[in-house]
Amino acid sequence: ELCPRACTLADRQRGACVVRARKGGGLLFTSYGRTSGFCIDPIEKKPLNHFLPGTSTLSFGTAGCNLACNFCQNWSISKSRATETLSDDASPQMIAQAALKAGCASISYTYNDPIIFAEYAIDTALAARECGIASVAVTAGYVCDAPRRAFFAQMDAANVDLKGFTESFYKRHTKSELGAVKDTLVYLTKETKVWVELTTLLIPGENDSDADLHAPCAWIREELGPHVPIHFTAFRPEYRMKDRTRTSHLSLIN
Repeated sequence: ELCPRACTLADRQRGACVVRARKGGGLLFTSYGRTSGFCIDPIEKKPLNHFLPGTSTLSFGTAGCNLACNFCQNWSISKSRATETLSDDASPQMIAQAALKAGCASISYTYNDPIIFAEYAIDTALAARECGIASVAVTAGYVCDAPRRAFFAQMDAANVDLKGFTESFYKRHTKSELGAVKDTLVYLTKETKVWVELTTLLIPGENDSDADLHAPCAWIREELGPHVPIHFTAFRPEYRMKDRTRTSHLSLIN
């Protein structure tokens, strides 16, 4: 019930996210307690410009993703299997204590989408809260309703990656659906106290026209509120879109 993809699996088969597998009559989450690494970042790198500004955040992720973005900028982690990427064992309590020792004001669940390691992120957020440390989700927001509520109940802030603003873009380039992401954004801004900022990666010729940018901005203003920031970031040729050009500086500043 976690992911809108609703993968149909044979016994021992893994879902599209590669970290959840069918075992008998149930599902096994294979990457709990194991990470792809840690880094101490400025919170502005998430990017969050209006949540605990000037502080450090302890970033960590796992492996896999429930989207299939052709332009993934972090594909070596998000497209890998746990056996190829996960090298560090870390309990939620260990991560919270590491953040506390490093003087971080928050922990960011990032690198790959924390939705697919929701149980691990929730337990870490609970441990962090006991230490007075906030939790930040860096996510695409592609999640079903009930787990969405359970997951974000433990988050203090979120940067949601709004990939584009048409169903055709989402279907063609991410193998997911925009509707579920919009539902997440409306839920976060209307029903929670989670601080929300958005990010859109501008891909030349795909989602960077005036119409591509005006439509989401108008929707954000009307449906989410004029206080919700959106960041536009630069695409670099990666993964399955290495034939494309980089985002120009002019596109970003205009």
